[in-house]
Amino acid sequence: MEIRQAFPNEIAAVMAVLNSAKQFLAVSGSSQWQGENGYPNEDDVFEDILKGQAYVALLEGQIVAYAAMIDGQDPAYNKIYDGKWRHNNHRYITFHRLAVLSDFAGQKIAQTFLQGLIEGQLGPDFRIDTHENNKIMQHIIEKLGFVYCGKVPIDGERLAYQKIKLKNEKALYQEIDEKAYHGY
Repeated sequence: MEIRQAFPNEIAAVMAVLNSAKQFLAVSGSSQWQGENGYPNEDDVFEDILKGQAYVALLEGQIVAYAAMIDGQDPAYNKIYDGKWRHNNHRYITFHRLAVLSDFAGQKIAQTFLQGLIEGQLGPDFRIDTHENNKIMQHIIEKLGFVYCGKVPIDGERLAYQKIKLKNEKALYQEIDEKAYHGY
């Protein structure tokens, strides 16, 4: 899996991933990403790209996952209720708009992608939120060591999670330089 920042000419491919995830959420009975404004839409992705916070995961050159990785304060996260953050660091990384192309569902793409993004950052504090009906995302983030902390006022109400990265943390998947590995 290759993980890198998204380019402006990849918006259509990213939207295919997001639209696939929207359909999956709708079929599973979740109201997440089902609003009239089409969130997340092309404008959201374009803004992520312009800000340098748009990331994609590729398998054999195909974009199969997308996420916005935001370094800095999220105003909604300052309004946490029915709980509190485990650590109140002033700097943290927030993940939004995490989605996987439905053709690749069940292949641990989201888990590997998210863990790879975490490992690529120096800071230890990571936060994410999800809809209460998105049981799959809850399972993935809990498996990666995120802990439920409370609720945040995003698009109504979302469950908020936090992870403090360990210094020696490594992903299950490791990128290998094929030329060096095979002696090309």
